[in-house]
This record gives sequence, structure tokens and C-alpha cells, in this order.
Amino acid sequence: MARKLPTHSLADWQRNKPQAWHVTRALDALRRAVPAKWRAALDAAGLGQIESDGPEWLNAYDALQAVEKFDADFGQASRWELDDAQICGMAKRLAYEVGTLDACALREGLNLQERVDSIYMLIRAVGVREHGPLAGEAGIKRTLEAAWWRRVLRRHVARVVEAGEIRLGLVNRRDGGYVSNKGLQRRAEQVLRNAATLKRTLYRNEAGQVFNLGELSALSNSNPVIRGGELMTRIRGAEEYADHRQHIGLFLTLTTPSRFHPVKLVNGGKLPVPNKRYDGRSTPRDAQAWLCKNWARFRSHLGRRGVQLYGIRVAEPHHDATPHWHAMVWVEDEEQLQKTVAGLHRYWLSDDGDEPGAGANRINIKRLVGGGAAGYVAKYIAKSVGHAALADHLDVVQGELFDVETCDMPGHRRVDAWAATWGIRQFQAIGMPAVTVWRELRRVTEDQAEDIRIGRDGDMSTWRAWVACHRWGKTPGTIEGGGVSRADWCRFMEAMGGHCRKRGQWHMGLARRRVPLGTTNAYGEEVTQGPVVGLETQQGRWLVSRRMAWRPVVQEALGAAPAAADAPVLAGAAPEPEQGADRAPLAPAWTRFNNCTARKSDALLRQIFGRGRHEKEDWTPGSPTRSDAEWRALGTNPTPFY
Repeated sequence: MARKLPTHSLADWQRNKPQAWHVTRALDALRRAVPAKWRAALDAAGLGQIESDGPEWLNAYDALQAVEKFDADFGQASRWELDDAQICGMAKRLAYEVGTLDACALREGLNLQERVDSIYMLIRAVGVREHGPLAGEAGIKRTLEAAWWRRVLRRHVARVVEAGEIRLGLVNRRDGGYVSNKGLQRRAEQVLRNAATLKRTLYRNEAGQVFNLGELSALSNSNPVIRGGELMTRIRGAEEYADHRQHIGLFLTLTTPSRFHPVKLVNGGKLPVPNKRYDGRSTPRDAQAWLCKNWARFRSHLGRRGVQLYGIRVAEPHHDATPHWHAMVWVEDEEQLQKTVAGLHRYWLSDDGDEPGAGANRINIKRLVGGGAAGYVAKYIAKSVGHAALADHLDVVQGELFDVETCDMPGHRRVDAWAATWGIRQFQAIGMPAVTVWRELRRVTEDQAEDIRIGRDGDMSTWRAWVACHRWGKTPGTIEGGGVSRADWCRFMEAMGGHCRKRGQWHMGLARRRVPLGTTNAYGEEVTQGPVVGLETQQGRWLVSRRMAWRPVVQEALGAAPAAADAPVLAGAAPEPEQGADRAPLAPAWTRFNNCTARKSDALLRQIFGRGRHEKEDWTPGSPTRSDAEWRALGTNPTPFY
């Protein structure tokens, strides 16, 4: 393909001037390079067609320029369409090349920064953009691992190829929406790989039971049913909290300017057509960044004016994969309501606010009336985590739930693939206590909460928060006479201090295990924070989470062919770990110390947390308050753990 017209001589012109067969050859080469689905888009766009008016060479030249522009815009997407086996092979080669490059740099006597710069040059030569910063020796060690390259390449391939599909208008309502079929297949393969890895990985707990990580994952918040139920519990609790205080609720729908939308719907929302206002380069990640930037500016605007805004927001895709937000929020009074509405219009219309339909479509605000606010967002949560997740959590007033289906695939599967491809956070709480504290408090045993309640401090807030986090069945218990009780986010918010508090002002925060000075990770970076081991109240009291100790199990026979019935048993061979219904916990230890009193003893607390600011010897009347230097001399950190 000639980038410039041949003007060296007349003979050169006659020999190399653009002709129709040049266009045909270039178009055939392009059609062979692009994915099969793109060929229909090439034909629909009329790429390579030669006009009949004017000189033939000029029309051929224009057609060649159009083909070249398409290759420049979308060639990366066609060249990066790799399957996972190709990605893994490429990752191994690149890790080897980094090792060779760094060895040459060391031989030449380059300093650390020059070695890092040489690796940056290799990454740019490959064409990868989103890889994160590489700092010092730790960054070099990361790039020497094929696993690091696999993660980077998988993300890069998914986003580059998907961006090409979106920019061509191939992701729309007619073809399923939200994500391309190739992107959906890529996500399904990733889920299967992850599930197989979890199933192969075995861990043994301190009771001697062996579980694979797939079983343990199903019990965590990664299970869509658990995640959906927890979200509905928080939404319902926030609504009850607002109703008790007569706060005003708003349901917001926030979208982006039309330049982020490659496709629009006409004919009553049934026919997708290309959007002429689309800028030709924006991706869903760019649109999400626009929403986040304006939301941050809007929150700062409200903070300067004393507006207390709290609630939850949900990010979901339009049919063409462009994200938009739904938010259910509350403010304290009418004055704050007016400031909130004015702030939304100010920031959401500050960018292309004069384009047609911006005022009517970019912001939609509804006032929540008559209760049942959870019903407003139930269908959006179901669209993101699945219909079955909310079967037991519908609101009784407005609990209409939509089972979203697109073509032959449940809608939530496509939404999950969309969010995973573009790294978009789907749910985010606003102005409410951290859900991590809620989850940790559910691990705390009753005797610890009771000890704080009846102790010297008489900490009823911690007790109320602990009660609110737990669900009690029909069997009579010790809490308020027993009976049926559900987990109550409203009471938890009240016990934690309400709404819109700063991070250090909530009643409880996370407590982490102390990390010895000089501790480093596998890449040589200093570790400054230990794992979460419990909670700490504002008064400095500790609550230890109920956790079991787990150790990985090396099971070499897993996945191997079963041994014959008469095969000899090797002496000293480790038996295969029991799983399923056959596994049973070890008998409890005889000593009561391990089972009951250890978590309440000062020795165990000091082993986990170090010496604290509120030891029993400090409770005696008249004991002087120690200075920070004295606390350090005692071997503890004077600062709080959260």
C-alpha cells in the first residue's frame, strides 16, 4: 500500500500510480487479518469501495487511505486476538527475554534505574500499556515471572480486542449487548480455569479436615447468592435507618455524554445504529473514569456545603457496553436535597452540557416515597449477580424482580464478563460503615462481646453491633430472651456511630497482626501491614476473630489414574486426604484452655496484637497515663490499629 503518491518521475507515476487492483489486494489482506465477525462490518461501512466520479487514480488513492486508516485504528485489535494457550506461550518467552536483557544490563554495569528503564522499553515494544509501575529490584523480579506476564497479557488482550469490537459497533442490543460473544467466551474460559485451580488446591484445617478452595469459596462473599443477600441486607438496613430519622431518599440515574456511546437506539429503542457523536476512541473504562471523576467533584462540592449524603450505587452497562450508574442515596433535610440536585446538574452538565438531550437524559432524579426503596435497586442487583441470589431478599412493598435474559445467555453472565473485562467496580457504599467490620464482627464469639458489655467500660455499642450482625433461629438464645432475629444493618449503623463519619471516627476498626521490622515479601518489598486478626474499639479493647488455622496439602495423586486393586502399597506413602462426607474433625483437646479461655487470656492477646494501651494492670485507680515513649519501651505501638 503506497502511503504517498509516486511523483519521482513520469515513469514512476505510470508504473506505481494507485489503481483499482491495489485497493482489492489491500482489502483482501485486511479481511484475512481481522476476525471473521468484523468482515460484515467492513462490508456495511463500504470500506474499499471506489467512487465512479473523478479520475480513477484519485478514487483508488482515497480508498487506499481509508483501508490504511482502518488498519491503523483497529489493526492492534486484530493482531492481539490470541487464545489463552498463545498468551501462556508468549508470557514464557517474554519472561525469558527479560532475564536475558537484565543479565546483559548487569554485565554492562548499568545501575538499577537503567535496568528498570530497559525493561520498560521492552514492555513498550511489546505494546502493552496497562501493567502498573515497576519499582526497583521488586519490579524486575516480577517481570522475570511468567505468571506476571500472563496476568498483564490476559488483561491487555481482553481490553484491546473488546475495544475494537465496541468501536466498530458490534456490541449492541441486537447481538446480546454488554459484551461481545468473544469476550463472553473469554470470561467463561477464565471462570472454568479458576474453578479447576480452586478444586485442585487442598487445605487442611486445625481440626484435621481437608477442603478444596472451591468449597471454601462457595461459603464466602464470592458466592453470588451470599453477595446478593448481603447487598439487599445493607440496602434494607440503610432504608430503615433513614426512615427512623425521616431522611429524604433519592434514586439517581447518571449517564455519560454521547461521545462515549458508539451505538444508539432508534425506532422505539429496537434498532441499533452507529452514533455520529461518538469520538471513535473512548472505551467503557474511559466512561467509568469520567463518572468517577465527576462523582468525586460532586462529593467534594457537597462536603464543602455540609451535606450528609449516604447510600449505595450500582454500575451497569448500556447495551453498547458504555457504563451508567444507579444510586440510591439519602440526605438529612430539604435544604440538603436542593443542594444535592443543584450539584448534580452543575457537574454532570459541565461537559458538553449543551448537546441535544443532555439536560433530559444525562441525569434522572426520583424521590423515594412510600417505603420499599430496596425494590428500586433489586432488579439492578439481580442483573449483576443473578436472579436466584435475591429470591429470599425481595422487598415486600416494591419487590418486582426482573429475570434478565439476553439471547440464549442470562444477562448477569454478560454483565459479569463486562465488569471483569474492564475492571469496573459494580457496587459501592457511600457514607456507611465498612462492610469488612460487619464481616469480621460476625466471626467474633459471643463471650468476647459479653465480656466487653459487662466489663469495666460497659461498652454497649460494641454489644449492640455484635447482636445486629448475627442471625438467630427459633431456638431460644441468650440475646434479649431469644426468638427469631435477622441480621440488622440499621442497628449496626447506629452502633457504629451513624452515617457519614470519617474513617477514624467509627466505633470500631480493623486490627492487624503486628509485623516485625524488616519483614519482606517474595519480591523483597517491605511488609508494613499484617493480616486482619480482629477488631479494635475506640476505647482500645480488642475482639479476636474466630479463625481456623489452615495449611496447604500436597496431594501428588490428585488427577492421576486410579491404582489397580492389586497394586502394591508403597511403604511410607502418605494416604490420600479424606474429602466429602467421609471427613470428620479431630476430637477436641482435653485441656479447656485451648477451647475456652485462650482467646480471653492476656498471653494470647499479647501474642496476636502485642501489648495494648488498656491492659488490666492499667485499669487500677490512680495509675498514671503513660507517654508514647513509655509505651514503646513496653514493646507496643502507641497508635491505634486502624
